[in-house]
Amino acid sequence: MRYFYFLICFFLVQIGYSQNDPIITFSENLIDQNKFEEAIIHNKKHLISHKNETQQILLLLGLADIYKFKLNYKIANDYYLKAFGIIKRTKNVQLEFLYYVKMAEFYRKTAKHKVAIQYLTVADVLLKKNKIDNAYLVKYYNRKAALFTEYSQNNDSTLVYATKSLKLAKIINDKDNIFYSLLEIAGVYERKQDYKTSIRYIEKIIEFAKNNGMIQQEADAYRSYVMALSRSNQNEKALEIALYAIEFSRKNNLLFQEMEFNDNVQGLYEYFGNITKAYEYSKKRHQLTYKNLKNENDKFLSELEQKYKLSEKDNQIKIKNLEILNKNRALESSNTKFYISITLFLLAISIAVFIGYFLKQTKKKNCQLHELSQENIFLLSEANHRINNNLQLIIILISDQLRKLPSNQKVELNNILKKIDSIATLHRHLYKYPDKNEIDSQKYLKDITINFNDLFKENNIETEINVDSFMIPTDFAMYLGLLFTELCINSIKHAFENQEFKQIKFDLKLVNDEIVFHYSDNGSQSINKNIQPKLVDKLCRQIKTVYEINTINGFSFSFQHKIN
Repeated sequence: MRYFYFLICFFLVQIGYSQNDPIITFSENLIDQNKFEEAIIHNKKHLISHKNETQQILLLLGLADIYKFKLNYKIANDYYLKAFGIIKRTKNVQLEFLYYVKMAEFYRKTAKHKVAIQYLTVADVLLKKNKIDNAYLVKYYNRKAALFTEYSQNNDSTLVYATKSLKLAKIINDKDNIFYSLLEIAGVYERKQDYKTSIRYIEKIIEFAKNNGMIQQEADAYRSYVMALSRSNQNEKALEIALYAIEFSRKNNLLFQEMEFNDNVQGLYEYFGNITKAYEYSKKRHQLTYKNLKNENDKFLSELEQKYKLSEKDNQIKIKNLEILNKNRALESSNTKFYISITLFLLAISIAVFIGYFLKQTKKKNCQLHELSQENIFLLSEANHRINNNLQLIIILISDQLRKLPSNQKVELNNILKKIDSIATLHRHLYKYPDKNEIDSQKYLKDITINFNDLFKENNIETEINVDSFMIPTDFAMYLGLLFTELCINSIKHAFENQEFKQIKFDLKLVNDEIVFHYSDNGSQSINKNIQPKLVDKLCRQIKTVYEINTINGFSFSFQHKIN
């Protein structure tokens, strides 16, 4: 019985230690304040002389989290695996549960939602068999709420788990999880279009972050604030907050957030018709992108220089060791000393020639790279920005479709490929034509239509497609092509059943600087039904347009959108 009490006390001490260790607490505060480099130095320093295995595990998990925030997922994963190896050896159930929760967040961050769900399922098993401490349970509820938001899109479940997380976080005074639980709740109301409640929560969250010195979190809250204000048509206030957020990000050295808020300000000035200001912030965005690229380049050159210096030192040490060895051998034989001296002399000359050649080639390459960099700075920054946006959109599309895909079918995957091909078509047009900001609507949509010809013939569908030739902005063209692609796919899949005459009509015109988009089919399956295609709705929200759906004589979709 005495040993039983001893084990219980040891278990409680380990839990209390993990939550109250000043070394771990200091590391977490550095991360909250966005001081990642300082946090890395702190954690690595204390890993060398860690007090016990619990502290060692938490330091490793902290390093993994930092590299995850820095988007260096390979190094982050390596630290997670090191921590897990120690966890399994020590059989620490509490930290094993924490590890599964962190891995769920890691894969959620990289948009691998199915893998994230698998890790939370393993955590569920541990939770059913063991009493898990509130400090780790609150993180579990919070990440479960986030997955319900991004993967299942289940607002009710998100609200349930976010509320559980918030209650526990308040009990144990976990400020980080208080913040993100409130942010999840605000997001639920925003998706329900209860913008007033959502904004009230966000304003409360911002005040909380300010009072607790949570810099990274405060920047996240401003991003949600600007989005909620914009969607509730409070664009003037959204502009005011976005401008403040730029200054906040600059002051706290949050480069990626500063770039994102510059995008928001540019879009809002475009909405107000202030092209001069929109261009000004577009230019600032490009300058920030260049600054980021330069930082990465400087970091790379610094690492390269450090490696070169280490290599040079190693060579010097080797030479000195050889000299000492030769002196010892010289005592035995003068002839041996002579030959060894010649060998050392030739070796030194070879090393000097090699180093001189390497430095000369490096200098030459640096000059060439500098010239090329000056010519391609603008193109590189713009390409990075656009490709990033396209890749993010592809991830959204694939995630949205794959969760509906039965394991024994491949139809949905083919639909995804059609959508990806629409984006590829846009890039082909950008490659062919010198103007990267606008493309011809007729040529672009004609190429997309060609991709569907085989499917139209296979399903005996007649088409009547009329597209006027006019120039449209590249970003808008991408969403236009995806809308047309998604509508065609929906008609082929759902509209027609046992019909002899199947027809799809599409008209795209430019009337008084407004794009008039009209798509329809005569499918009998759509008549007098309430149809709300989710992906179509998401795409329309991205371009901030209001659409109409009519199902009296089939399916009809239309909208009008003003372009500059």
